[in-house]
Amino acid sequence: MGYCRSTAMTMMKASLGLTLMGLMALQNVTLAGETAPAPVAGDSALTFVQDKHLGESLGWLGYQVASHTVTFATIVETVGRTKAQEIVQDELQSLQPQYQQEWDRNLAAAYAASFSPEELQALDAADPAPDVANKFRNKQRDVGADMKDRSSELLKVYVSTALDNALKKAKP
Repeated sequence: MGYCRSTAMTMMKASLGLTLMGLMALQNVTLAGETAPAPVAGDSALTFVQDKHLGESLGWLGYQVASHTVTFATIVETVGRTKAQEIVQDELQSLQPQYQQEWDRNLAAAYAASFSPEELQALDAADPAPDVANKFRNKQRDVGADMKDRSSELLKVYVSTALDNALKKAKP
């Protein structure tokens, strides 16, 4: 089977999202905490993350975490499942712009730790050489673990804030 850029990018987004979700699920998610400042990643890594929209999984991942909390269950009991999903998704979407830039910087730093600027430029610009494409597939677990270390607190604060806001809206 040959390498196809669009298929590889779709698989990359899905793989990263699932890796991050799995890593977060393994962790006991406490929904409070302070966010540590993210280290600044190289320009090529941030450009790669932004051009490929790799950080867009923040809202989806936030909902996956939120929907497995006691607070979400409380909202469901108050307004029903469909309305609870709507309220929580709206709150996550509303808050996402406040957290997206740091999330993207953290993801860029995770990629910069595993790839050279030249490799990231090759992944971003055109069909990368097969060795770079293979390295990309093989490094997803490492990037996901690095992203978990860099962003678990950010995700906790994002989800906690959204759930607090949603709970207030669900109260009669």
